[in-house]
Amino acid sequence: MSYLRGGFPGFRCLAIVKNPGRARFARNNKNLHSSLKLYQQKSNSTETPKIGSNLSTFTTFAAVVIGAAGGNLILDLLREKSAKSDQKEEKPAVTESSIPDRSTTPLDTVSLPVYADEKAYNEAVEKFKQIVGTENVTSDDTVTKSHADSFFSTHHPPEPEVQKPSLVIYPQNTEQVSQILKVAHEYRVPVVANSGLTSLEGHNMHTRGPYSVSLAFGNLNDVIKLNADDLDVTVQAGVGWQELDEFLTSSDEGKHLMFGPDPGMGATIAGMVGTSASGTNAYRYGTMKENVINLTVVLADGTIVKTRQRPRKSSAGYDLTRLFIGSEGTLGIITEITVKLHPRPAKELVGIAAFPTIKDAASTAQTIISKSGIQPNAIELINETTVSFVNESGVCEKKFLEKPSLLLKVGGHNDNVINEQLELIEKISKDNHVVKFEKSSSPEENEVLWGARRAGLWSTFDYGSKVLDDKNDVQIWTTDFAVPISKMAQLIDETNDDLIKLGFKDRFSVLGHVGDGNCHFLLLYNSKDYGKTKAVVDRMVGRALELEGTATGEHGVGVGKRAYLEPELGVNAVDLMRHVKYALDPRAILNPDKVFKIDPNDNLDVLLHLGHVLENPKCC
Repeated sequence: MSYLRGGFPGFRCLAIVKNPGRARFARNNKNLHSSLKLYQQKSNSTETPKIGSNLSTFTTFAAVVIGAAGGNLILDLLREKSAKSDQKEEKPAVTESSIPDRSTTPLDTVSLPVYADEKAYNEAVEKFKQIVGTENVTSDDTVTKSHADSFFSTHHPPEPEVQKPSLVIYPQNTEQVSQILKVAHEYRVPVVANSGLTSLEGHNMHTRGPYSVSLAFGNLNDVIKLNADDLDVTVQAGVGWQELDEFLTSSDEGKHLMFGPDPGMGATIAGMVGTSASGTNAYRYGTMKENVINLTVVLADGTIVKTRQRPRKSSAGYDLTRLFIGSEGTLGIITEITVKLHPRPAKELVGIAAFPTIKDAASTAQTIISKSGIQPNAIELINETTVSFVNESGVCEKKFLEKPSLLLKVGGHNDNVINEQLELIEKISKDNHVVKFEKSSSPEENEVLWGARRAGLWSTFDYGSKVLDDKNDVQIWTTDFAVPISKMAQLIDETNDDLIKLGFKDRFSVLGHVGDGNCHFLLLYNSKDYGKTKAVVDRMVGRALELEGTATGEHGVGVGKRAYLEPELGVNAVDLMRHVKYALDPRAILNPDKVFKIDPNDNLDVLLHLGHVLENPKCC
């Protein structure tokens, strides 16, 4: 009778009565039926019972049932419980609930966040030092500035001397992160987590100066456990995706496996989780949303949560894992990640097709994806300007035809299977006016042909000094958006024409993950042209939203794309996100002001624009 332990036992006793076939202990049927009749009379009475009276009656009934079976010990226990229940007849005082009485949190209902003053901050710093040791904290100006910005980002701190961490902390493990956040929560010190520092939308910016800390995950860089038979691996937050791939290829146990997502160089697994990143392999292997099994997360008050166990399937409660994917460090600090692995292709070849127009290239991609029955490992699009940038850079062994081009990776068990697919791709390309089609025949040739895609970003950076008016003031605006696959050709074609008409001819690159409708535009400009460039980006995003798309496919929101969130999702959805934020981070210390506003007086969008105006009065 172990079910009687801890709490009200009547439920199981009633089950015995309802199923006479199982009532092995009910020997005295007369007592049993009379007790049941008494209980039913009490239950059907119109008299309003006092608190505890129903419990007392039912417990007495259950006691008779079990007592009739010889359960004298249990009878005594039930009588004792009944007596205690009868003593508590008064209703408890009604107190106001601390649970919010609405399902969303509109911005105008939020109180102004309160953060640490100098005294509170100094007390917190001493505790931080006790947790990690003085050798693992620094306030060096060069280091703190580097943790507030990213070379790749278009959005830089308007006040770099203030909007930076006052302290950088290097924790060693999850427990230290927990202790740090307990202190930060107590003293209201803002915390921004950093790992690869490759953010594109201002995620690293410290908006709540002058007292805030950066959690740097350079020391959390271990591969914790490889489960090759289960096709998964657990890593610490600071492990880079390239480092993970190197670990797998050098391991006897994991050399036949690979990690799917492959974003830009230097990105770490935790950062990829934070922005829901992906890369060129996303069409075949999915984004981070599809590749994360579980997370270890430290909440704002130091609570440590593991979001789920390790099986590929689980229906156990809310999907907490996906709650934190894409949250950009605003809901919790991710310290450990278990990710899926995939069998490395036995063989893989590359095809590259050049077209007269970018619309032809995009239409070919759409046909391959939706009608051919082929599933390439990757399918990418680059425009003719990108090809010319790559050729000019000289980083590739060969020169490519300077036309809009599709690049594809096709895998299989043998060359015959792969070549059959490439032949079908070539036929589809010819139906869309292909100018030239090439395919590799070896891993070495794979590297040569795929080099045109890999070198696209860096070649664009390099080429800016050759095409802009001010060679010493090269700026690059990197933005991305995504649309349903059927809208991809229209989006790219219209945006391409728009940029040429607005004076950006030979000054932009197109790098498209066309397999999943995601496209990157890289715009070269001088600071004086900031206003015009921003207006162009606004037009791009607006067009994507009109086509039922998103303002950000894989770069995240940060501060750079906050203004687009409400037009895309609606006010109620953003208010719901804010509600979740305050439920998990009631003092708003985790990466404040990212994704959406948490302060009715927030004017960061204006300050970002004003920073450019002050530096270049003629820019806008």
